[in-house]
Amino acid sequence: MGSKDLIDVQAFLGGIEPYSVLDAPSLSHLAAAARMLRVKRGQSLFEQGQPCAGVHVVAAGQIKLAFSSPHGAEKIVAIAPARETIGETSLLLSQHYPFRAEALRDSQLLFLPKLALSECQQAHPDFLYHQMQGIARKLHTLLEDVESSSLLSGAERILDFLVQAVDGIDADGSATVELSLPKTIIASRLSLTQEHFSRLLRQLSESGMIVVSGRSVTIPDVDRVSRYLDSGAGHGQCRGGRSGGRGRADWERLAAA
Repeated sequence: MGSKDLIDVQAFLGGIEPYSVLDAPSLSHLAAAARMLRVKRGQSLFEQGQPCAGVHVVAAGQIKLAFSSPHGAEKIVAIAPARETIGETSLLLSQHYPFRAEALRDSQLLFLPKLALSECQQAHPDFLYHQMQGIARKLHTLLEDVESSSLLSGAERILDFLVQAVDGIDADGSATVELSLPKTIIASRLSLTQEHFSRLLRQLSESGMIVVSGRSVTIPDVDRVSRYLDSGAGHGQCRGGRSGGRGRADWERLAAA
């Protein structure tokens, strides 16, 4: 299961919300109760429907959170990177995990048991408040994902994902995004099949919207992509409240952007 000697647990927790609001004695108590876990790539951290007994904090690596059907279908709902917490909602509601968690790469996590967290909540009401803020942020992100998958076309979802991942725009108006996740994972996050995702990447490449080279995706003209995304949604209405009918084909709008 590993050793807490790998990191300074108290310092690590003290550097992230909501644990940063705890005083030194409470933080020390929580750190002493924590357990370090190691999970290999592809290994399950917990299964959908399993009782939640505490909160996991990703110290290093990436954890995939996904719904799974008995027939093997999967829908990825989130990717938890380092410093991300998992399980607060299930813990506070005393419910089982609604999803399964699997390591996308070799990962290290801290497990914070329910009793130690409850003691922190009772001693520090502001700690519970910050916990609820974190849950609200995740809910907001989830609602945005639902909006995107419900109201944006597949091409719009891909371009919106790429634009949000842009770290900086070059002088010529272009930008390059390095895909840190496998394309199969990205496709599931965008509610697309792998085949549909690959087909849309080809179509977007042929249109000149993007240039794909392995894990690198270049957007030659970020402003053009923004105009395309602003031109109307492929499925009724998009983020800004703009209405758009199904009769206007995505690729006609793309060519006009």
